[in-house]
Amino acid sequence: MKTKPPADEEKSTVRTYDLVLEYLKGQILEGKLTLGAKLPSERSLMAELGLSRNSVREALRQLENMGFVRSVHGQGSFLVNEAGQGFSSILSMMLLLRQSDRGEFLTLRESLEAAAYERAVRLAPPQPLLEMEQAVQAMEQAQEPGQLEQAESRFHRSLIEAGENQLIAAIMEALSSQGDLYRRETLAQLDEATRTPLLDTHRRILKAIQTNDTSLGRAALAEHFQLIQ
Repeated sequence: MKTKPPADEEKSTVRTYDLVLEYLKGQILEGKLTLGAKLPSERSLMAELGLSRNSVREALRQLENMGFVRSVHGQGSFLVNEAGQGFSSILSMMLLLRQSDRGEFLTLRESLEAAAYERAVRLAPPQPLLEMEQAVQAMEQAQEPGQLEQAESRFHRSLIEAGENQLIAAIMEALSSQGDLYRRETLAQLDEATRTPLLDTHRRILKAIQTNDTSLGRAALAEHFQLIQ
């Protein structure tokens, strides 16, 4: 039977990880470390922080698992920013365990998409706008619920992409599984009386970004979420 490590050993492990993390954060703030830079050697970290080789290696391994460090055999460890996927996975699990209801979920999603929209109006990046335009066309031509669902999902993902905010994108990625479920339920029950205004909200959001008409898109986005409540 596997025994639990002593409390002081657990604290030591946490402290080691925190020491290395805080040291690296300090180096970044001082401009001594930048994205893609090679980290100090294990020996340097041992001397700087007063840690054993095993402790340093374990701390670096944890940082690698989090997506902040990449170890290259024979070359050393490098500072990277690949934490988005891990962050999304953790948040997704938190939301599942929290079991937020549909209203809470849609309120959060509306806030995030509204923030992305405001940025998209200012930035108007061409590729995401092209994706949104193609998604609207696909929605108009969709004959089956699955086709409409895929096109609608593409539109909203492209809207988030147009906002060019990595944190919003990471949170929305974490919401995607639950969002796809709610979207499937909503579109499966959609009748023509609701489908027409719902499609129109997408057209107006796209037009608002293309014409830099902030108020038009705000109203369309608010109407969109009222329709899918």
